[in-house]
Amino acid sequence: MPYSIPSDEEIRDALEIVIKRMKAIGSLKRLRELVIRELRIKDPGYTIGYPRLREIAVTSPFIHTSIEARQASAFKALKGKCPVCGMKLKPIKNDTIFGGTVTLGYTCTTCPYWTTLKRRVPTRYRFEYVKEHY
Repeated sequence: MPYSIPSDEEIRDALEIVIKRMKAIGSLKRLRELVIRELRIKDPGYTIGYPRLREIAVTSPFIHTSIEARQASAFKALKGKCPVCGMKLKPIKNDTIFGGTVTLGYTCTTCPYWTTLKRRVPTRYRFEYVKEHY
């Protein structure tokens, strides 16, 4: 069966309907199931992948996202991109007593993801509806 790819606007509309109805969703998997169900009302062939849905959800103004993470077992470089939304990571720096600076970790400029030099790997997302959004 062929599938169709919805536009970002269609996904955002379905996301808003789902999150308003449920108020809070405790996993990305459950969010995807509900959004696909809502999208398929318009077109039965619509589908969406986890990374795309996650990126749209964490950047939507009507959703507050919480991220649970674990420490990675091996040190891996982040390559300057957030593993949650794909945006640029900003270094968290601290001044030393000798006048230099040291990098303590990184924070995302768009979503709530942060990490220390030992990389944090996102494991679970929680999405909550925000009534007052602009």
